[in-house]
Formats: sequence, C-alpha cells, structure tokens
Amino acid sequence: MILKGVFYRGEKVNLKLGETDEILDATGFHAHKCFVDSHLHLLGIGIKLLTHDLEKEDLGKLLKSAEGPLIARGWTEMPSLSLINSVEYPVALVRKCGHKAVINDVARELLELQENVLYEGDVDKVYELLSVDDYKRALKMAEGELFKVGISYVHSDDLHAMSYSELVSILKEARIRVYEKLFTYEPKKDMFGKVSNRVYFGAIKLYADGSVGARTAFMKKPYRDTGDNGVFILNDEVLRKIFLFGKKNGVEVTVHVIGDGAIEKLSPYFSEFPGNRIIHAQFVPREVLPFLKSTRFSVQPHFYFEDREILKFVDTDSMRYPFLYLYKNGFEVLFSSDAPVSPHDPRYVAESAMKMGFSKEEVLEIYTKGSEDLCLYENPDPLESYPVAIVMKEGEVIEVG
Repeated sequence: MILKGVFYRGEKVNLKLGETDEILDATGFHAHKCFVDSHLHLLGIGIKLLTHDLEKEDLGKLLKSAEGPLIARGWTEMPSLSLINSVEYPVALVRKCGHKAVINDVARELLELQENVLYEGDVDKVYELLSVDDYKRALKMAEGELFKVGISYVHSDDLHAMSYSELVSILKEARIRVYEKLFTYEPKKDMFGKVSNRVYFGAIKLYADGSVGARTAFMKKPYRDTGDNGVFILNDEVLRKIFLFGKKNGVEVTVHVIGDGAIEKLSPYFSEFPGNRIIHAQFVPREVLPFLKSTRFSVQPHFYFEDREILKFVDTDSMRYPFLYLYKNGFEVLFSSDAPVSPHDPRYVAESAMKMGFSKEEVLEIYTKGSEDLCLYENPDPLESYPVAIVMKEGEVIEVG
C-alpha cells in the first residue's frame, strides 16, 4: 500500500505501508500515527453500547419499557432496591466504576447469589446474563467507536464472566489491534501468545484493590466518611506465584492499584520483578518511588478532574494523581481512558493531561507510543479533529465516521 501525496510531519510525501504496491490517493490529507489506549475494557465498551447507559438514560423509564433482562451501567448514587424489585424480570445495574453493582431479587436468584449488592469480582457475575453472540456483537460495536476517534490499538482486560476459550473465539474476530491482559490466578503458558495477526495475549491482570468511588481502594488512612481503609484483595502467595510465572514465561504482570496502601504493599514485588506495570496509581507515597523505577504506569489524567467531588472523603499524605511528576522524573508513563468507566475519546484524556501540565507534543508522543498504523485527517492537528480513514500497517483501509 502506497499513500500518495499525503502530508506527514508537515511535508507532502508518498508513504509505503504493507507489502503491496496498491496506491491510495490521499493527496491533501494529513497522516499521523493512530492512538494507542494502554488500558481499557474493549468488550465492556461494546456491552455498555449494547445494553443501557445510566449516565444518559432514566432508570424509571427503562424499567417501564424493558421486557427482559435489564443490564445497565453508569450510576453513582445507588438505585433503590425496592424500585428495581418492582419488576418481574432480572435487573442488574453496575456502578460507573465497575467495582460495585446492585441486582434485584429475580437476578439474585437466577445467578444463585446471596446478596443484592455486589463488590469487586462478584460484579462479573452480572455479565453471565449475556451470551457469546452478545459479546461478538459488542466487539464490533466497540471497534467501530474506537476507530472513529483514531484508536487502532488497545491494551484490554476482558476475561470476565466467560471462559478462556470463549474469549479466544470472540477476540480472534477483532479488526482492531488488541494486547490482552488476562484476569487469572491460574495462568498456564499456552494461554499466552498470538491469537491472530492483530490479537496477542501478552499479560496477566490482577486487582490489588477497588475504586475510590466505591470506597474500596486500599488507603493507608481511613476514608473520612466510612472509617474504613478499603480492601486489599491480593496475598503474598498469589503475588509471588504470578510474578514468578511472568518472569519465567516472558509474560507481563499488570496490576490495578489505586490506593497508597495498596501500592505500598506491592512495591517490593515491582522492585524484585522489574519490567511490569501498574494501572491507575492515583495515590503514590514518595517513599516507594525508588522501588518502582523499572515499572511502567498506565494512567488516566481525567480521573483527577472526574474524582474531585469524592476526593473530599480521602485522607492521604501521598502524592495525588502524580502522573506529570512520574513522567518528568523518568518513569515510563502511558495514557489510557479506562473506558467504559470514562469516555474513550483520546481528546478527552489529552485535554486533562494538558491541564495537568503535559505539553501537546508530550501528549501525542505518549498517546501514540507503539502505534503501527496511520490515521488520515483533514485537519493537521489530531487533537482537534477526527480521522476520515485508518490505514493499518498491513495495508487495509478502514473508513471511519
């Protein structure tokens, strides 16, 4: 594939991609590397589109109009249990952060659960109400939305409420590039490697704690409103087993860590096993930084602005959302949206990063690191426009919009 007459880095050139000599006349368009989102939930984006979004839709109206299982996500104030028990079909409502859910009695009995309010790993059971075909539709919907905003490569976390073989059957149909992080406590060597030309299972995903919104992020000091410190999910036996497996088999270990108490507990492992990754790192004690010099960070600058209302409940002496500090002090920082928790549009994340003090040049460098594909824009600034097409490294042209 040859891109003819395209502007690249300010100059009009012909660019060669892929193995063929097919010519695509892109005269007058501006080519930039596509964006790479270093942490999101690919199938979660599609499921939110496939089901219902409580940030946009009224729960009362949904309950009146639905005829079958109702799955929705996006609440911040927990819905009334009596309200969702007023209907005779399963209802499962997931908090915006994904770390808490409430289900009605019908869903509780169907899923064979004891409680109506679910936390952390138990939230995955909500999605057992969906089929593999639902997930395949969700994948196509998510890909379309990501291509529209110029993302051609995602680091995703999808092994929830399904088997490993089901996940493989779903993702091997992906057109977008996927670096999959498998949520598992029982990794096996043959679970990792190439699934297709664009999908690679390369990492393990662990959860050390929860979220600030659900008051389950593990903090050194108690939350001001609950008096609790949150929850630390992992133990030394699991951590050592997983990190040793990763080192032996060349598999990256990525850990969801939000609270300063959680990162303090984990820092010796990241020191002993370099080259792994922390996801989130919203509260970081300065004293643990020497242990994390060889650790990558997937961060979400927009969380600082989204979380302002709930930060009044957090008591900490640690650095808050220290993403710029980490970057300026030589740590490897990658940007991500954590969609569907937050919007997947890179411009939304980039705007927050620049408010934090990152320059536009730094944002583009960080957000396109590892990209192998080109996005074609009518406007030379990829942070001010959306692509008209994506040209994959192999030469496939994906029209977007």
